[in-house]
Amino acid sequence: MFNKTTILLVILPLIFLGGCIIPGVRHERAALELQKNDSLFVIDKGDFQFRIILPKDLMIANEPAVKLTDGESKLHITCGNDFHLIAQRSSQKQKSLPAQAGIFRHEILDEEFDSSVYKRILPDGKTYDYGIFQLTSVGKTQYIFQSDVEGEYDLQDALRMQSALASIRM
Repeated sequence: MFNKTTILLVILPLIFLGGCIIPGVRHERAALELQKNDSLFVIDKGDFQFRIILPKDLMIANEPAVKLTDGESKLHITCGNDFHLIAQRSSQKQKSLPAQAGIFRHEILDEEFDSSVYKRILPDGKTYDYGIFQLTSVGKTQYIFQSDVEGEYDLQDALRMQSALASIRM
């Protein structure tokens, strides 16, 4: 049979790896690492100062754009039709999904710490599209980031936006 050492050698790595793969277990933010196929963007517009990593494969056919709207209270980060994040300053301490406007109902698919990937569902129960909502502190400034509700994103798009948001640093 198995001795105690063999069992410990199998169980201990699983315990240590669990903190990396179980949603919601890790709350600290890793150091910002630029991978081979990533591009670092420094945002410094109006009240918005931070760095974000965008994957190069997203930018092959699209040039990223950053613009301020609504009296410079909202920052739009876009890259083609499949990536559009909107940021605004917030005094909010807990995240809450955008109001369920119109005919849509929201269902959260992935929720980690201050980030939620959700799908918008039509009254007949069919999935319409997916979105991301995240509350993020950058230095002493609190921001709300969300995918543009006017856009239509598949799950891969929403997860890509969530990944980019995880890279935000001062």
